[in-house]
Amino acid sequence: MSGDYLAGPQGLLRSINERAVLDVIDREGPLGRPEITRATGLSKTTVAQALRELVAREVVEEAGADTTRRGPAATLYRVAPRCAFGLGVDIGHLRIRAVVVDAAGEVLARAETGTPQRHAADVADAVTTLAAQCAEQAGTGLTAVGQAVIGVPAVVGRDGRTIRRAYGLPEGGAGLVEAIERDLRTPLLLENDVNLAAVAEQRFGACADVADFVLLGLGVGLGAGVVLGGRLHRGYAGGAGEVGFLPHPATELGTEVLGARRIAEQAREAGIADRPSPRELFERARGGDERALAVVDATARRIAHVAASIALVIEPELFVLGGAAGASADLLLDRVRHHLAEDAAPLPIRVIASGVTGDAVLRGAAWLARHHARERAFAAATGPAAGTGTGTDEGADEDAARAHDTDPAGRPRGPRREDPT
Repeated sequence: MSGDYLAGPQGLLRSINERAVLDVIDREGPLGRPEITRATGLSKTTVAQALRELVAREVVEEAGADTTRRGPAATLYRVAPRCAFGLGVDIGHLRIRAVVVDAAGEVLARAETGTPQRHAADVADAVTTLAAQCAEQAGTGLTAVGQAVIGVPAVVGRDGRTIRRAYGLPEGGAGLVEAIERDLRTPLLLENDVNLAAVAEQRFGACADVADFVLLGLGVGLGAGVVLGGRLHRGYAGGAGEVGFLPHPATELGTEVLGARRIAEQAREAGIADRPSPRELFERARGGDERALAVVDATARRIAHVAASIALVIEPELFVLGGAAGASADLLLDRVRHHLAEDAAPLPIRVIASGVTGDAVLRGAAWLARHHARERAFAAATGPAAGTGTGTDEGADEDAARAHDTDPAGRPRGPRREDPT
């Protein structure tokens, strides 16, 4: 035997250590060096070297000093908020809204406009115009935006680009992605709007500690954002959650069970002749209009039917009313619960109102854009080719034995909350 064994490249080990330090700061910061050393299990020398590199690459910054401890005050470190920017967009049927957020999740800029109704290219122009406005307000350029996530009222393929079925986009959304990319030139993902509302519910709403839940979003149609095991479930080709087409005794197979169009039909059937919008109809119900209340009750019954059908397949812990249903929870929630009890649903079903304030779709898009932008910035700052290294590799050998305790991305192994994507 020759005894020739090749050692692992020092650059890779340095990269793993830097990512471990960065993840601890991201998860628990601001932190001082002693806390980072304890949390990572790395040597003091290695932590100091990693911090120098991360600060030099502008992904970590000093955040004051900890004066509460005994002895000299320790410098605190945090993720630099401006190391990454994300763009979130909600293309609604009437309005397009956009925000730019930084790595800390702070909203730096907002803009909105009406949704063009004739051509997909016009929608794309509106999106890129809003994106440029937001980037300018945020004090950065579009080229600094690391990820854009756009919510659309459509079935989106698992590639995050293909629109398989659109419910209100001009020309069925044909050519929308390509038109946006021509001007935006930012990494781009499309996502179903109800799926993004479910992401927002998990991050900012009532389901922060719920692994299995279904968000029922009522708008032009009825959709479900399905989260299983803490992860958004899109289905084989992105079509999971199109529950508006579940068979119902009162409708033909393939006909939408619920949504704005179906509510309008129910209003006509109830003798309401002036064609109120669902929002107007629900306002009338709040005012005591008996015919409007009958439509509200029929809507609640159909929501209950959909929830009971879904529960038989996946039995989530919670159902959440979102979209127009969540906004009208004062009218719908008790009625949905009543119909579930009256129809003796075979499984116990808990239904609650959304806990997300504001535009849930936009908040979900912004969170997801921030998540991807941060990951891209973190990977660039800690990859083996991120830099040639400042200082020495002293301490690296000491930490080599610990390297196997990290995952392939350099994060310490151990229990981690699942990401919704």
